[in-house]
Amino acid sequence: MSAIFRKFVIAISALALVLWAMAAAAHHSAAQFDFSQRITVEGVIKAFFVRNPHTAAVVEVTDAKGARDIEFEGHSASHFYRAGYTRDMVHVGDKIAILIAPRRDGRDGGFIQAFTVNERTVGFGGLSPETGKPAASGSSGSSTSSNPGDSKQ
Repeated sequence: MSAIFRKFVIAISALALVLWAMAAAAHHSAAQFDFSQRITVEGVIKAFFVRNPHTAAVVEVTDAKGARDIEFEGHSASHFYRAGYTRDMVHVGDKIAILIAPRRDGRDGGFIQAFTVNERTVGFGGLSPETGKPAASGSSGSSTSSNPGDSKQ
């Protein structure tokens, strides 16, 4: 292998590694969400996946913009279980109210901060989806903050 070709291969490999690292860092950042805002979205569950590294919920929402499916992102599975989530809690077709930190770019979607489904609430940082404020004591949900936006406050 010639020295010029070897340098070319090393340069391309280094560039690919840098681009991959940038993409990975961007994906695991919560910077795309505005944690200073809280919005409650109501709809019907189309899909709900509690898994690592992030939970995902697809909710059919009908509002002034019309009916559409919106995907929301949430904490890891361990955060959900510690906050009171159980495997039998959420089913496709259930009505759900989700408190979210909306996307900064204004597109549909957001980061799940709390949700109520089938009269059961899971709140991160003790938040209630109905009020966006700390839930009353005795309700399910974590009392410690696990909000990725807390570090910037």
